Amino acid sequence: MVEADLLIGNLRQQVRNLQSLLNYLEGRQAVETDDYSYSHTRLQELIQDLKSLERFSLDRGRIHNLRAVWLN
Repeated sequence: MVEADLLIGNLRQQVRNLQSLLNYLEGRQAVETDDYSYSHTRLQELIQDLKSLERFSLDRGRIHNLRAVWLN
């Protein structure tokens, strides 16, 4: 259960980060060059964090599948 809570908590944080970026962009009068650079940087960070969550999820899925095979 701890692993699931960790995954869900991290995923919620990424959603909040994405919402924060969206709010930032929506609050701008016009999207300038600096805003694109900022967005690019933030999106790259989000992508890396999501890839990390993907690997975590994949690894945990494999571990649980191995346990299921051993039990059967």
